[in-house]
Amino acid sequence: MDITAELIQVKGARLHVERAGRGPALVLISGGGGDAAMYEEIVPLLAGRFTVITFDRRGNSRSPLEEPGGPIGVAEQAEDVVSVLDHCGIDRAFVFGNSGGAIIVVELVARHAHRLLGAVAHEPPLVQVLPDDSPERRELQDIARLGREKGVMRAFAAFGAMTLPDPPWIFRSAWGRAAIAVASRVGLLLGAVARSVTRREPSSMTRILGNTDLLIRRELPEFCFAYRPDLPALGGTAVRWCTAVGDDSVGRPYHRPALVLADRLGVSCERFPGGHTAYQEGPREFTTRLLTILDRWSS
Repeated sequence: MDITAELIQVKGARLHVERAGRGPALVLISGGGGDAAMYEEIVPLLAGRFTVITFDRRGNSRSPLEEPGGPIGVAEQAEDVVSVLDHCGIDRAFVFGNSGGAIIVVELVARHAHRLLGAVAHEPPLVQVLPDDSPERRELQDIARLGREKGVMRAFAAFGAMTLPDPPWIFRSAWGRAAIAVASRVGLLLGAVARSVTRREPSSMTRILGNTDLLIRRELPEFCFAYRPDLPALGGTAVRWCTAVGDDSVGRPYHRPALVLADRLGVSCERFPGGHTAYQEGPREFTTRLLTILDRWSS
């Protein structure tokens, strides 16, 4: 399987974009802290039927902002997807997004439905559609507070634990979160040293750790607290779309919002095997389920 990669200029940023396969376009949008590599297990499974497009979202990994404090809001990132389609000469595409990427999918459905063949919003942490005192909202607020009071690595450890179906005890303990924070700092330092010596491309894990500050300090508040989905626009669209949840994600902050949003708008909430990162946990099972949904829309 051949993968082509290029930097695409968009308003306020340059995006690292990868393409593989042939057929109708399918854009995979990563969640917070991630990049194109998050989907590397499923791209080969999809590329036989689709032109699969993955990219590093603005400000993350290999997609630098033109200005350090440049906009990273949901609206701008939805427009980035449209700009990628324009650059690639693609009129309409299927889109799939996980977590923060699913929030971008929701905005695409509301604002850019004419560019979509269909859309899957997998576990968007849209706690904005829940009551102010909901446990899901409080959990995300606690992570944001950790970032402000204890540092982004402590918050990132809590964020990571939240996305695991059954977090190991080390993630649940204060000692474990502190240890992970120290290890992460050491990892960033060693990664920087290694890159300066070898001048090699940093690993995906190093890139993800490098995205932590943006995730905790800017994207978490922007996506989970400031953004408000346009419910009338979502309810009035003609594009085929759905929310989705994982079988192992019950009780997580990103599970109930998908159910509530689907119920309010009268769209389906599809079930996937696995948890929040099912595309990594069980790529073949995940791909089979995604293809079932896309095939239904294509028939």
